[in-house]
Amino acid sequence: MNTPLRPLFPESNSPANSGEMMDVLLASRRRWKSLTQLVADVIFETDEDGRFTFFDAGTTLGWADHDLIGEACSRLLPFVDSAPGPNPFQTRAAIRGRRCWVRRADGTFACLLIYATPLQSPSGRHAGVRGLGIDVSDDANNNADLSIARLHSESIRRITLTMRSRPMFRLGVPPALEELGAMLGATGGILLARQAGCDAECAEQEILEAGSCVGDDVVHRFPAQGSALDTQIESLLRDYEEGALTAPKVTQIEERDVIFCYSRIRYTTSAAMALWREGLGVWTQDDANLADAALATFASAVEMEALNKALAQNARFDPLTGMLNRAGLIAEISRRLPRLDRERLSGALLIIGLDHFGEINAAQGFEAGDRALQQVATYLRNAIRPTDLAGRLGGDIFGLWLDGADHFVAAERAETFCQNGVVVFLAVPTTLTFSVGLATRSWETGETIESLIDRASLAMRSVKLAGGARWHASLEESPP
Repeated sequence: MNTPLRPLFPESNSPANSGEMMDVLLASRRRWKSLTQLVADVIFETDEDGRFTFFDAGTTLGWADHDLIGEACSRLLPFVDSAPGPNPFQTRAAIRGRRCWVRRADGTFACLLIYATPLQSPSGRHAGVRGLGIDVSDDANNNADLSIARLHSESIRRITLTMRSRPMFRLGVPPALEELGAMLGATGGILLARQAGCDAECAEQEILEAGSCVGDDVVHRFPAQGSALDTQIESLLRDYEEGALTAPKVTQIEERDVIFCYSRIRYTTSAAMALWREGLGVWTQDDANLADAALATFASAVEMEALNKALAQNARFDPLTGMLNRAGLIAEISRRLPRLDRERLSGALLIIGLDHFGEINAAQGFEAGDRALQQVATYLRNAIRPTDLAGRLGGDIFGLWLDGADHFVAAERAETFCQNGVVVFLAVPTTLTFSVGLATRSWETGETIESLIDRASLAMRSVKLAGGARWHASLEESPP
């Protein structure tokens, strides 16, 4: 290599123009280069001022050999003043295996394992540094990835422990979300559990839970009272359509870094989360990935709660019609009886059976029978007040609870059902008639709901035996 050389020892007593001395130095340089190239990716020498007098890195760093000759080492090591330890290109002591990040020609950085030794003039004055570097960038990057993975794992573990330390989902997720925000230095955040809208099948539950079905459910937000910009970020989060965020996204909104994350859930539509922080460029994609991993944990809790709700609903509601089932109707009426007794109000139960319903199953099949039951259920729900209850007790038998109604109101309602029947639309329109058993309950008797059902059911069966299409009242109330 024909690299121009500066004399390492200008104050030497040897003759300055001695060709023999120069040949010796060049031969020594070539032998040293040949040996070090066997194990090193970078070879260098610097003078007493930290300027390169020799540099060879092949293609490792992208610099041509002559690019750095005469240049200060700071061009290769821009952060030398803030780097821990001595500058490896100006060291006064031997360095063995020190990791150092240096700049490549394209502006990126490489990690070198530096071995260097200081040079001295014959008089003992510091004359520069000679050394070599081994490129360990891949190992450094892998270690960095491993460190990030460990950090993420520890963060998720802490979040999970926070959630598990609370007895219920709603109590565990909020502090876990705030802990995630503290880890990332977020100044605000919101977690949504998007839910599918209510349909006809959850009408009974909507009555019982006062309209609990909502389009977007805010699981938690911090701070509790946000600014107008916080509201804007929340609005943007709500605007993301399902599947629009396939990966966590870092964006900037009015001098803030914002992370948006989205997770699909089986039992609700989705979970979505936004975190924000003052300043731009303060978050990396690794931060977004941690937030996304945390959201997956939150989504699992949301999913479990939705599953528990679904199981609870299936335990109390009829899956075919969406009405309360027998157990659900009994439980809800029983819950209301103490209030009626305190207010000295009566109540009435109508047990309704469909006349000749088996003929639909026999002539048109069970699917047609199921559609008929669904239409009857819709008719009965629409025929009562919002404060009343409707349930399917089994088969073609339905129950209506008229809250606070006396015998005369219940008899009037039963008469209307029996006179009109209901038209169901199958292959051909079919009119079904009702057999209705009626039982009223006075607050003075303290009669149980089981007794009330028995009396109304017995009255209904007597009507069916008589041919149907009429109603009958059980006038004798049983003692508690």
